[in-house]
Amino acid sequence: FLVAFLLYFGASQIGTPLSPLFNYSHYMAPVVGGFSPDSPAKEAGLKEGDKILKINNTSIKTWEEIGTNIQKQGDNLHFTVLRENGVVLDFDLKPIIKEQKNRFGESVKRKLIGIAPQVSNKELYFSPIDGLSFAWNETLHASTMIFQSVQKLITGAVPANQLGGVISIVDITAKASQSGILALLFFTALISVNLGVLNLLPIPALDGGHIMFNIYEMIRGKAPSEEIMYRLTLVGWGILLSLMLLGLYNDIYRMMLG
Repeated sequence: FLVAFLLYFGASQIGTPLSPLFNYSHYMAPVVGGFSPDSPAKEAGLKEGDKILKINNTSIKTWEEIGTNIQKQGDNLHFTVLRENGVVLDFDLKPIIKEQKNRFGESVKRKLIGIAPQVSNKELYFSPIDGLSFAWNETLHASTMIFQSVQKLITGAVPANQLGGVISIVDITAKASQSGILALLFFTALISVNLGVLNLLPIPALDGGHIMFNIYEMIRGKAPSEEIMYRLTLVGWGILLSLMLLGLYNDIYRMMLG
């Protein structure tokens, strides 16, 4: 996790790219930069350059809060915006509901108003102090995403054929290298978080397994027998080996499909 934190901090000082690969809506101002076709917001009267101040009397500070509040509020939305000429205006609109795929490939229904953020620069730059906050938030966000991925893989929400192995890692690393040093830094940080999260899983062969045994000893007042620990460790190695082989199989299968 420390390696990922340092990589994210380094990226924040170089300039982090505004790209569909990275969600930086929580750092962007709530200023409208464009509209999608048949946008409810545009039909209601909003214009490019409008700064959204409130949604149903809830104050808005970042672009991320717009989407969050639209999902939480009802079907009738009241927007308070600050126009570029300094005039504060109010608009009532009704979002449309569309089915979209989330990051895990699951179909979810979302309420949309058809707006895009105003982007003045292609990169975000942070002061050293803000860079520390950025690094912490991104490390936490990546950790949460990995935990959710593992959970959904276990429950079957994400199919097992989505699991990648060594070949996938090498392939993505090569593509990230071609995209520039920043993309490589972000991918390396994500791999670091991935390994850190997986190492905390309660599998005997990993640190998470040792933590599990220590908790057991604290509760029971005695350590598990050596035979039980040996057998559970073998099971743990079996799980890890199975996951590695499954990832390798998926990689080879995808390569054969072209």
